[in-house]
Amino acid sequence: MFSVSRDILIGFLLVCAAAWGLMSTRTLRFADQSLYDAQARWLRANAPTPLAHDVVVIGLDEAAYEAIPEPPALWHTHLAALFAGLSAAEPAVVGLAMPLPVRSYDFLVKDIDSALLSGIYRLRGAAPLVVGQPPGIGGNLRPISPDLLAAIGDAAVASLAICEDSDGTVRRINQSRCRSEDKREPLALAMARHLGREGSPRGMIDYSVGGAIDYTPVGTVLDWIRHGEDAKLRALVRGRAVVVANLLPTETRHRLPVQLAAWEPGSRTEPGAVVHIQALRSLLGRGLIERVPQDLSLLLAGLGALLWFGRGGWRKALLLAAVIGSFVAGSTFALWHGNYLPVANIVIVTLLAFAARQAWDFVRDFREKRTLRSMFAGHVSPQVMRALLGGELQLESNGQRRDVTLLFAGIRGFAARSAQSTPEAMISLLNRFHAAARVAIQSAGGAVDKYVGDGLMATFGLPQPLPAPQRSALEAAQDLLLRVDQLNAELAAEGKAPLRIGIGIHSGEVLAGYVGSSQRREFSVIGDAVSTVGRLEAMTKKYPHPVICSAEIAAAVGFGGGLTDLGTPANEPNAPGLWGWTPPLTAPQGGAA
Repeated sequence: MFSVSRDILIGFLLVCAAAWGLMSTRTLRFADQSLYDAQARWLRANAPTPLAHDVVVIGLDEAAYEAIPEPPALWHTHLAALFAGLSAAEPAVVGLAMPLPVRSYDFLVKDIDSALLSGIYRLRGAAPLVVGQPPGIGGNLRPISPDLLAAIGDAAVASLAICEDSDGTVRRINQSRCRSEDKREPLALAMARHLGREGSPRGMIDYSVGGAIDYTPVGTVLDWIRHGEDAKLRALVRGRAVVVANLLPTETRHRLPVQLAAWEPGSRTEPGAVVHIQALRSLLGRGLIERVPQDLSLLLAGLGALLWFGRGGWRKALLLAAVIGSFVAGSTFALWHGNYLPVANIVIVTLLAFAARQAWDFVRDFREKRTLRSMFAGHVSPQVMRALLGGELQLESNGQRRDVTLLFAGIRGFAARSAQSTPEAMISLLNRFHAAARVAIQSAGGAVDKYVGDGLMATFGLPQPLPAPQRSALEAAQDLLLRVDQLNAELAAEGKAPLRIGIGIHSGEVLAGYVGSSQRREFSVIGDAVSTVGRLEAMTKKYPHPVICSAEIAAAVGFGGGLTDLGTPANEPNAPGLWGWTPPLTAPQGGAA
């Protein structure tokens, strides 16, 4: 049955708690917003949603302000002509995203108000009319002349106010988020209702709907009307939603996730009217984008947090990439169908679970290895410990055949010395000798294989390979003899007899692995080479050299360095040749046998 340790479960709960706290932070909201913008740009570039009947925009641009001689506050007759022309062209709905006079100007031009009022009445009689109030002084909506408001009807007045998200980008038309006193519904929602399309102010604008927004200059439309070219205007607006918008560069501008205005390529900001136009297009397409239920986001975040379970490795890294890719692809697909899934939260939770487990495994492995080092530091050599912790040696392994260089060192006359001393003194002496030998061997890259009474055996090239194990073994032998000389100086100061040692060195094939029972094992090497190096060490009693090595060692170092050919032992005519060595750095009266 599948079981999970208590520590793993506690870690998972901690990851879930951390994820819950992160999901409401400002940083993750910013990440979600940035990812939404990237998805909107990708969808607009690769999977745009066309509109069969796009919104028609009639723009009040700089050319109109230059061509019309009156100031904008006195454009009554021109607007009246525009409204009269639109009323005859049979639009589906007309929205005004432009400022209207805030007072009567009859005191300047007699009956100027009546012309505009007449145009409004004619337009309202031909098509639904929605008049947007732009923001004015002090953040309040700009007022409309009472007479005009009466003609328009209070129910036909909407808001052009726009609230930006916390990062300064516009993704919604819900102005009540920053204007609690503004009770008017947004222009786009009011116009869409007349076309039988409903939407929630909380919905997000679908920036993948429609192509670039372009407009027909109001001057062009007025010329058609004045010259009786009604057919052109009818072909442009008949049966469509029409927005008459103020598009001056001086209008309040907003940053959007994508570029929409065709007349301002490369611009990072757009006039406020463009936001309402795109919102209206969204409503005419699939509708405003609605956020998926919070429970679904939490469920997916919980699935991502499951990456806490299981140890790391390349398979888990591939799984992480696949999971994140699936989340992003799925959220993009959902966005294309009008549903917003804040996937950055989910991705961050998934990465948190993965990274937290990696860190937890690292700390646990570090602590386990540190414990092993402290427990077995006195039982195995550092080289064996590193190979074991690095996975180069396996306790369950059946062993392996390896060519290795062996060094065997022993104390001469140890039995006679023991008979004349106390056990405590002999153990202390052995420990001092073994400590000196361990430093000499490990400094040359070797590993102490075992301690055998008054002697020890070391390996070079196993468990960790060496570029020249034979030379390393000779260097270790020389260093060991020098350290024995230092030890002898200490013993002389204590009034004790000096040590005399012999060293044998040989290279050959051995069987290396863990030997012992399941309760206690130790790494060791066995084979004929082990017996040979022991005999070489014993032969130092017969020759005037502290080091005896085989022909394999001598050949590996080019028979140089002061090696002396000792021939073949008289009692072993079939044995390989012997070579003696008295290291040049050791004193003749040193620790040699």
